[in-house]
Amino acid sequence: MNTPTILLVIGLCFILFAAPRRFFLFPFIMAACFVPMNQRFILLDLDFTVIRMLVLAGLLRLLIRGEVRVIQWNNFDKLVLSWVVVGSLVYAFQQMAVKAVIYKAGVMFDSLGMYWLFRQVIHDWEDVFHAMKIFAIFAIITAPLIALEKFQDSSFFSLFGPVTGKFHRERFRAAGPFPHYIIMGCFWASLLPFFYARIKTKKNVVLYWLAIIAAVSNVYFSASSTPLLTIVAIVIFWKLYTIRMHGKNIFLGACLGILTLHLIMKAPVWHLLSRVGFFGGSTGWHRYFLFDNFVKHFSEWFLLGTKSTAHWGYGQTDLTNQFVLEGVRGGVVT
Repeated sequence: MNTPTILLVIGLCFILFAAPRRFFLFPFIMAACFVPMNQRFILLDLDFTVIRMLVLAGLLRLLIRGEVRVIQWNNFDKLVLSWVVVGSLVYAFQQMAVKAVIYKAGVMFDSLGMYWLFRQVIHDWEDVFHAMKIFAIFAIITAPLIALEKFQDSSFFSLFGPVTGKFHRERFRAAGPFPHYIIMGCFWASLLPFFYARIKTKKNVVLYWLAIIAAVSNVYFSASSTPLLTIVAIVIFWKLYTIRMHGKNIFLGACLGILTLHLIMKAPVWHLLSRVGFFGGSTGWHRYFLFDNFVKHFSEWFLLGTKSTAHWGYGQTDLTNQFVLEGVRGGVVT
């Protein structure tokens, strides 16, 4: 961890302890938008990433200031807890190594710690609206920095650590501080519905229109098909919102359509993934090939996952599908 990152983390931890509750999420959002995930402090083989240190600071703040409240559990809370715990246990049994247990303990601390913190500090819609305003501000701030990364040889975010933007198949793909350019694009694309929703309430309209322009700019400079498909999905579901009362019928109809395509196509229906690509060098065919192997090797991973997918074929260690990754690491239950 370099000096600028250490100073920034100290400042963010101070904000966590000193700021009012409505600013509690500010350090987490700033860290996500500015600090590369590869920045970490290692103590006795334990990795302390920036986010992990902020989670620890947030837990201490709530305990010391007596701000812990009783949470009424809902079904989504139970799903998140089950997903994290089951995935961790299955992975530990799969690897049968102390390092695997330590690794998954860290993942559980990150996932459940952050989830619990956010459940503690987000009390009502006003808290959500305040978080969206922070996201909007950082979208506007980061957009020109990511644009500069596209047109210059250096990145502002390298001040806090190595960045991952690179030329891929003759196109530069900016990643900002994110682990991958696809993740960067999807991060900002996923915020577009929130920004547009705030515009519809006629609150800070100029701010949120600028945030939408900035987020779309970040998606464009990621030069990746997945974030663009995310925007396409957002538009489709936005149009479907007016007939949401027919959601079950629409879902069943879509499933029936997919099944029909699977029966009449010469290739399996997931072969359609290979046709997807908005930018030169998109990996649609790789995604199809990966999922096809995932189905063919079901017996290998369904119980406890599998330690390696290298024997599935060329490039099959690059698990670019989250559902495939969950199955490989934690079996069908995960």
